[in-house]
Amino acid sequence: MDKKKLKFRLGIILISVSVLFFLIIFALPFVSLNLKFKVALTTTLIIVGEVSFWVGTLLIGKEVYKKFMANLKSGEWLEKKKEEEKKVEDPNKDI
Repeated sequence: MDKKKLKFRLGIILISVSVLFFLIIFALPFVSLNLKFKVALTTTLIIVGEVSFWVGTLLIGKEVYKKFMANLKSGEWLEKKKEEEKKVEDPNKDI
């Protein structure tokens, strides 16, 4: 396996792991732990999650990151979905 593919896969794994770190934060209130420990663990998970996300982003490359973020732009996917729904409702409207 060449270095480029390895870096890309490692970057994707790091970004995926960072999502898991942030999801664990939402589960912490339901775990019976000491409050100080929960606060310290939450802080640690936020820092580790951010670091793993940005290191993963650096590994996958600027172009892939920009393409990914363009797909996540707020509202664009919702507008596309509304347009698709309108076409389904009245397919002959454009003709």
